[in-house]
Amino acid sequence: MQNVYVQEPPAGSKRIRNVGFSLLELTVVVGAVLVVSAITIPNMVTVVSNARLHAGLTSMSGLLQNCRMLAVKKNRTLTTIFEAEDEDALVGYVKDVTDSTPRKTSDPQVKWEAPIAMLTAPTGPQAPPALTTSQIGFTPETVLPSFNARGLPCVYDDGACTNHGFLYYFKDTSRGDGRGWAALSITPAGRIKKWYWSGSSWTD
Repeated sequence: MQNVYVQEPPAGSKRIRNVGFSLLELTVVVGAVLVVSAITIPNMVTVVSNARLHAGLTSMSGLLQNCRMLAVKKNRTLTTIFEAEDEDALVGYVKDVTDSTPRKTSDPQVKWEAPIAMLTAPTGPQAPPALTTSQIGFTPETVLPSFNARGLPCVYDDGACTNHGFLYYFKDTSRGDGRGWAALSITPAGRIKKWYWSGSSWTD
C-alpha cells in the first residue's frame, strides 16, 4: 500500500482563500431580483388597491345601514351625506334630513382613505358599463339617500320623502387599467348591495 504524504504549510503562514462573488454572479443575482420585482410589484399594487376598495365600500355600506337603523330608532327621517375631503378622501355622515349644519364630530361618519371618486355613472377611459335596471331590479336615483321612520329609502323634498332606490359608483383614481370600480345599490325595500367590476362584468 502506497503511503500518501500531505505537506503542511509552513508555521506562521496563512492560507489564501478567494472570498466574495464574481461579477458574473452579481449580474445574475441582480437580474433575477429585477425580474421578480417587475412581476410582483404590480401584483402587490393591485392587491392593495382591491383591499382598499373593498374596505371603503364596506364602510360606506355600514354607514347607510346605520342611517337606516337610526331612522327607525329615532322615528324620524335621516339622510346620509357624501362629500369629498381634501383631494383623495371621501367622507360619509348621517344627519337629520332637515339639519343643514356642517358635519360635526358627533355625527355618525366614516372616511374612505383612498384616492377615490364618487360618481353618478361610470365615465372615462376603459370605464365599465353602468349597471342596468334588470341587474339591480329598479330604476335608481343618484341624489342623497334618506331613510324614513320605517327604514325605507326615500328622496326628501319639501317635507315629503318618496320611496326610491339608489345607486352610486366609486372609482379608485390611482388605477388606469379599467379596474378599481365599485358600486353601492339600495333597493326600494332597503336592501344594500355591494358591486365590484371584475374587468368584464359586475359581481357582488
